[in-house]
Order: sequence, then C-alpha cells, then structure tokens
Amino acid sequence: MDLTPLLTTFSLIALAEFGDKTQLAVIALSTRYDRRKVFTGVILAFALVTGLGVLVGDVIYRFIPQDVIRILAGLLFVAFGVIMLLSKESCETEDAAPIGNPLLSAFSMIALAEMGDKTQLSAVTLVAKYESPYLVFTGALLALGLISLVGIFLGKKLCEIVPLSKIKLGAGALFILFGIMFLAGY
Repeated sequence: MDLTPLLTTFSLIALAEFGDKTQLAVIALSTRYDRRKVFTGVILAFALVTGLGVLVGDVIYRFIPQDVIRILAGLLFVAFGVIMLLSKESCETEDAAPIGNPLLSAFSMIALAEMGDKTQLSAVTLVAKYESPYLVFTGALLALGLISLVGIFLGKKLCEIVPLSKIKLGAGALFILFGIMFLAGY
C-alpha cells in the first residue's frame, strides 16, 4: 500500500495549521473550557469539514481531466503559500469563545473557521491528485488532531517556543514547493 497520500497530507496540513487562526481559536477555547470537550468538538468539526472536502475532491477527480486538476492544484498551492507568507496573524488572540456548551462552542467555531479554508481546499486538491480519499482524510484528520492537541496542551507557550513567523515561513514555503511539484507533474 502506497502511503504517500497519507504522509503528504499529514505533513502539509500539520505545517499549514501550526499557528493558524484555527489553532489560535483552539488555544482560546481550551483556556476557558474543559480540554476534553474542546478536543471532542474540534475533532468532530474537522471530521465534518474535511470529509466534505474529500467528497468534493473525489467528485472533481471523476469529472475533470487529471492534467487540469494538476495545474489547478499547483496554482492553488502556490497561492496558499504566498497568502500564508503575507498573512498578518499573530500569537495574540482576543477572539471570545461563544457562550454555552463547550463541545458545541468548539464545534461551531472550528467548523465555521475551516469551511472553505486552506485545509479543506487542500484536502480537495490532494484527493483529486492522489485518487485516495480515505488516506487523504486520515492524514488530514490525524494532522488536525495532533495540532489541536499541541494547541490545547501548550496554549500560548507555543509561540514562545517557535516564533509564528518561522512557522508561517516553513508552511508557506512547503505550500509553494508542493505547488511547483504539481505544476511540474511530480
């Protein structure tokens, strides 16, 4: 079994989400609510949003020629990389968590933040490229779960350990590299 789709998805999404607005939201939620409930809500939201992305990617693969998908995926990844390098996100977040049930608050905040986000769009393009929806979904969910756990347990200390500028630089460069590889046909 070729694990390239799983490993590529895991690596790309883990780097992209490290220090992202979604992780900052997870950190904010975990400072206010029970960590287990936050994690459960977060994972359920990621499963829903990523699952939708995987389904869309699978449908796209069935109806659009592979060369067109490859070029569009390459351009999309390069654009994500450039956007990430130019983004102004910081380690400080003042977002207030919705009041109410911690699980529902975490689920709704993360589902809304991720809908149409680079993670979901990455899942769409990776499924279309690799033709492996289950491995892409698994890699994405594992990466998102791991990054959420890091956010929950390390909280704001995370930005003291690794500067967000370095995280964004690495993730942006990786997105651009994958985009170039897609465009080159690798």
